[in-house]
Amino acid sequence: MKYRLITPLLLAACISANSLQAAEAPKALDKQTSWGLYVDSTEAAAMKQKLGDKMLLVDVRDPVEIMFTGFSDVVDINIPFKTADRSAWHKKKPVFNMKLNTHFEQDLAAALQARGLSKDAPIAIMCRSGGTRGAPATKLLENKGYKNVYVVTDGFEGGSLKEGDKKNWRLKNGWKNSGLPWSYKLNKEKMYIEPASQTVTNNDIKSENIDKAAAERAKFLSMLNHANPMPNYMPVLMKNAKNLALSAEQTEKLKSWVAANNEKTANVVKKIVAIENSLALASMNGADKPTLMKKYSEMADLRMKIAASKTDCRDNIRKILSTEQWNKLVKLKQSAGTQHASL
Repeated sequence: MKYRLITPLLLAACISANSLQAAEAPKALDKQTSWGLYVDSTEAAAMKQKLGDKMLLVDVRDPVEIMFTGFSDVVDINIPFKTADRSAWHKKKPVFNMKLNTHFEQDLAAALQARGLSKDAPIAIMCRSGGTRGAPATKLLENKGYKNVYVVTDGFEGGSLKEGDKKNWRLKNGWKNSGLPWSYKLNKEKMYIEPASQTVTNNDIKSENIDKAAAERAKFLSMLNHANPMPNYMPVLMKNAKNLALSAEQTEKLKSWVAANNEKTANVVKKIVAIENSLALASMNGADKPTLMKKYSEMADLRMKIAASKTDCRDNIRKILSTEQWNKLVKLKQSAGTQHASL
């Protein structure tokens, strides 16, 4: 049985063999946060022992996942960042899709308020391994007034072994592998229990999916325009397909271009945003000029790729459309104004 009594003596014994200095920042840019605050599981336990009720330690895993992998009663509360959506299958992996908890920030704010804590209080976010959900959950709290938000870099289960008889087993670091208290017995008072929802019809689901897709599309176009303000013709073209009298063959060619290039472009845009965040963080942390200029140069190279991609897209559209259709598209684009992202 993997249960240990939670006592100061036990925590002190677990912590004494480890340095209490903060964990190193993750190398991956998408796992870094604007606070730059990182601790491993042992350090998180030490913080909780020292600060007690003056901090909030949050487990952001799916409560069903916790039920089968264990929980620590040192944790203050379970607020999932994402939960398994059994109505949707993942597009690339052989697993269920994960749906975002759209009330995550509100749930966390309520947890602070219930304990008499403000947004100045230290908050530590822990997921399974530290990066897949812990860092993104932390990023949801950026620019919302929170002052000290830590990512538990090795999470509850830790990382997977890369070789040996137990290859792929999660036995590397993590709360469970550090001798810290945990159990398969869950504390109901701390677990996230989803409120009973009203009956949802198929039309409700379809409408919600359409709204989500539209929101994601608008966000991408805004990021794309920010990465490079050159005109983006494809959205207004597809929106006005009937007005432009596109043939089935033209439509198919345009869709093929989108399918072949959109994901590549999206990945470049994400890299640009990540470098921008990293650049700002490095500047605030006192990085020297050569380091900052190197990051800026990397970002400039990626922006050139976006410019080249947009130009290739324009040239491809001109090949597919007739001269009359192209001229009409340009007028539609001009009439929409300069807010390319809204198209």
